[in-house]
Amino acid sequence: MKVKKFILKQVYDIKTHGTGELFRKFYLLIKLLGIILADIIAIIPCIIIRLISPWYIIRIERLPALNFGDFIDYTAMYYCKKKLKIDQPTKNYIDLVYIHYKDKVFNKQIAIMWKRKLNFLSGYLLDPISRVNKLITGWKIHTIEILSSKPERDFDNLFEKCQPILEFTNEEEIYGKEILKKFNLTDKDKFVCLSVRDKAYQLKKIPARYRDWSYHNFRNHNIENFLLAAEELTKRGYYIFRMGVVVEKPFDSKNPKIIDYANSKLRSDFMDVYLGAKCSFCITTSSGFQAVPVVFGKYCAVVSHEFALLHLHNKKLLYLTNHYILKKEKRELSLSEIFSTGVAYALDTKIFDQKGIELIENSPEEIKDLVLEAAENVESKTKTTIEDEELQKTFKNLYVENYKFLNHMKYLKRYWKNLKFHGEFRACYSTKFLRENKNWLR
Repeated sequence: MKVKKFILKQVYDIKTHGTGELFRKFYLLIKLLGIILADIIAIIPCIIIRLISPWYIIRIERLPALNFGDFIDYTAMYYCKKKLKIDQPTKNYIDLVYIHYKDKVFNKQIAIMWKRKLNFLSGYLLDPISRVNKLITGWKIHTIEILSSKPERDFDNLFEKCQPILEFTNEEEIYGKEILKKFNLTDKDKFVCLSVRDKAYQLKKIPARYRDWSYHNFRNHNIENFLLAAEELTKRGYYIFRMGVVVEKPFDSKNPKIIDYANSKLRSDFMDVYLGAKCSFCITTSSGFQAVPVVFGKYCAVVSHEFALLHLHNKKLLYLTNHYILKKEKRELSLSEIFSTGVAYALDTKIFDQKGIELIENSPEEIKDLVLEAAENVESKTKTTIEDEELQKTFKNLYVENYKFLNHMKYLKRYWKNLKFHGEFRACYSTKFLRENKNWLR
């Protein structure tokens, strides 16, 4: 009965839409037959892989190339574990990785750099083998778990232990310096990358028919709130590169040291990576670009929203989070209340609306204070008091205490298979914010 209905529907579609629909359906049929044929052929190498597994392990996995941050982050964690021989097979083994033929690689330079480090083969060849492998018993030992399962974080500070992770060739170094000269920078000039997330990238690069990104609107920030910080940095001799592949609005400034690189004709996949790797430090809003300076061991000042998901294991991260306002009472939630209300883990704009909580962006002055503290840390000019150390300790203790409580909340386990997001607590929070908002730590 179902088969009959299916056939009748196809006939109806062709009659309604004409010859074009016929050719479209024929193409899809050929494509389906091609996939089936590829999977049948893939059975042979899968059998061979099983037969030699007592002596030699072959692991195959797809790289997360669709997402800029994941492509760097997850792949770097895999590379570091491999290099440091952590959680690797005890037998002789080889890893084969690929980029799926349907995946649009959003940064080609990263792909080039990974191909110099890893064993790449064609996605057309490996994807059918990977797909069939996962249908056969014992498939797990023939995959790379860190790439196939999420979430995964650098709990063990692998990036720090594994430097350098990615490297530029001599030719790339020369080319990068030439482009910097076109921005009027010399070898002695220092610069900072500024990456502020807005909705433009998702809207223009990922069509709405594939995914509605409005649920992530709470993650967006106004670039104008970062202008004061940028101006202050120029007084300290820094150039500022506003990063971005596609941005919502320009970064308007008459200051020659503030460069709207995102809207520049010199913007490229290569320079996106080169600037992130060579900057003095980075200012970011938890965007995908943050992975670049982090993997290259750079310091980051982070204005974030993902309260319970902060990368607190990294000592080179300095945080400031948005203000959580309880609309009914017109007051700001304390650190503990952010956790107890459940919004610490909220990853959907609707959740904030349902709980009557509004996220207010940090003021230009608060962002400026964060950024200047980051600059002082990088320049080794930080001056902290015993009181500052106590405030950081209080923040850490409250965070850990409330986080442990959340780990026992059943509703979270429906969304996260692995609730371990934090290793050793090494990051810091904005010192000036803690000084001026002691009630927030109550």
